[in-house]
Amino acid sequence: MAVKSSQLNVTDLDFDNISDNLKNYLKGQTIFKDYNFEGSTLSVLVDLLAYASHIGAINTNIAASELFLDSAQIRKNVVSRAKDLGFTPSSEKASTAVATMTLRNVRGGDGLIPSLTSMIMPRGTIFRTTYEGSNYEFVTATTYTPTVDGTTFTYSNLDLVQGTFAQDQYVFDSQLANPKFVLSNARVDKTRMTVTVNSGGVSSVYVLSTDVSTIDTTSKVYYTQENEEGFIEIYFGDGTLGAQLLDGDIISIDYIIVDEQHADGASKFTQISAINGYSDSQLVVTSNASGGAEKESIESIKFKATKFYTSQNRLVTLNDYKAKVQEYYPNADAVAVWGGEDNNPPEYGKVFVALKPNNADYLSDTEKKLVKDNLNKLNMLTVRPEIIDADIIKILITTTIKYNPSLTTLTAGELATLTKNTINQFDTDELNGFDAIFRHSNLLKVIDAADSAILSNTTNIRLKKKLKPTVSTNPKGYTVSMGNALFNPHAGHNADAGGIISTTGFKVGGDSVNTYYFDDDGKGNLRRYYLSGATRIYKDSAAGTVNYATGLISINAFILTSTVNADTSIDFTVIPSGNDVVAERGNLIDISSDDIKVTAEVDTIASGESSAGVGYTSTSTSSY
Repeated sequence: MAVKSSQLNVTDLDFDNISDNLKNYLKGQTIFKDYNFEGSTLSVLVDLLAYASHIGAINTNIAASELFLDSAQIRKNVVSRAKDLGFTPSSEKASTAVATMTLRNVRGGDGLIPSLTSMIMPRGTIFRTTYEGSNYEFVTATTYTPTVDGTTFTYSNLDLVQGTFAQDQYVFDSQLANPKFVLSNARVDKTRMTVTVNSGGVSSVYVLSTDVSTIDTTSKVYYTQENEEGFIEIYFGDGTLGAQLLDGDIISIDYIIVDEQHADGASKFTQISAINGYSDSQLVVTSNASGGAEKESIESIKFKATKFYTSQNRLVTLNDYKAKVQEYYPNADAVAVWGGEDNNPPEYGKVFVALKPNNADYLSDTEKKLVKDNLNKLNMLTVRPEIIDADIIKILITTTIKYNPSLTTLTAGELATLTKNTINQFDTDELNGFDAIFRHSNLLKVIDAADSAILSNTTNIRLKKKLKPTVSTNPKGYTVSMGNALFNPHAGHNADAGGIISTTGFKVGGDSVNTYYFDDDGKGNLRRYYLSGATRIYKDSAAGTVNYATGLISINAFILTSTVNADTSIDFTVIPSGNDVVAERGNLIDISSDDIKVTAEVDTIASGESSAGVGYTSTSTSSY
């Protein structure tokens, strides 16, 4: 309780304290000196006044918080604060696939082959895919001119963009104060917009301004921003920073309306829109659909805006590169940057950027080129950026949980599913980024805590890494770095059973029949073999070397003709020497749901079964 005072406390804004302070203030006045406020009508009036003051204080505090980027919670305010730093949040991004399409038997009823011009693939040509049980439409965002071989027309490097093609048109009126043109749909991929201005019958394509230092009074540029309702606004130069539009100029904005569900991973497409009446086509996808993303989140805007301001639109430090990569590719799940002098082996004059996109392991070649081209606009002339795939270490989890059925209503299968979901959440919480470390003991704790019925768990791990070799007629060698020491307790360990290395299958030059695999002899030698029934037939007992201390697997040059994996890769699976896993520079640690195996067993001792302790099985601490 506050002390009676003739001074009103204006710093304490809690409701009860405001009420008490008002009453104590009134008691400090001569007229209310001995007044009993409790249960009185005046007490109700004081509480009403306290309530109004409390609400006012809350609103004032909220309003003040919204003035600053780090404390703002409302999106329009966060966007506005970021704009003050020169940062524009990214929009939704459409999933994109790359394909080559061949139109066959292109010959008219008159027996003539159509002209090349008549067979140009128009913008907005529709393709369809079925992915994970749902149908999605993809369109072309630009026109494509084919090459012709007889009656076959080939369209190469098609960018198939998920969504719907749309166009908005406006007429410029200088009488409008600060004219801005709001797109009619909120789900727009602004990286796919085409802005055309028709002035006096002459059409010109305007480009998005990214650097005001390169703009003069005649530059045909436009600007974008997100308005308070979350829609994209387009506006133009004022005659100083960009060309000023004239009254009556017709503005056409072509864009893609992004679907709410992204079809990342789609790999098979069918032509829907005929081209000049022809639709007998065959599509070969060279890059599966990827890159779909929602508009930038509030948390991401807060994080990136300050980094963007610090970089000052130039690339000097590694943090500058990281900030710009996240701006150019907002769909990045994780980014790592290091100088060429720190690379293994060193490559001076380069900056390496490892990037993992959302909902995919690797960037497409098109996406890599886009990021690299944008970086080349700002980096120092003596430095060359290299965009590389994240080197992902997959952790394969095998766990057996012991549980007391009297402490749960869940079945063994339901407990196993719960445990699997818990491990997936552990991956999300603990392994999100290039600097993550897998700590085995932490995983054991979260598994035990998944349900009160789980009494213990025995969890073993293996590591898997994907090698993407080159299918070629020329021999080529490769290296696979696990970045962690491998299990090798003694020379020749498990040699007769294949050592501690296993791989998926592949075929080699000179043998079109057998599928080959790699293993090791426990003495540092990589071996190549094929199976005859269950027997391993070794064709090369010195196919490479294995450094168990560093986890480096070196493969001697050989001719690869194909792999069992659809993506022309070879998976290497190894047993690590320790249970904790660290990531080298450019490496990511990941646990996929498909790589988790859970077995739930009743703990017979804890459950009090009549056979308790008889035949009780305790899983080995090492299954290797």
